[in-house]
Amino acid sequence: MIKKAIIVVISALILLVAFAYLIFPTPYRYLEYKNNEVIYPIRVNVLTGKTEGLSLEIGWFEIINEAK
Repeated sequence: MIKKAIIVVISALILLVAFAYLIFPTPYRYLEYKNNEVIYPIRVNVLTGKTEGLSLEIGWFEIINEAK
């Protein structure tokens, strides 16, 4: 009985570690926006939907979507 419980716990831990490493490594999805010849890096938080753009002067800044 105890052997079976240990196997179940170890299996669950292995699956959790595999999920954390392979499927959900970062909360961000990185994209790029092209405007004529200029490419802007964009990142989207997959959990909250918050979108940010990258500026060399100030770093990451929030992009506000006004088309709601």
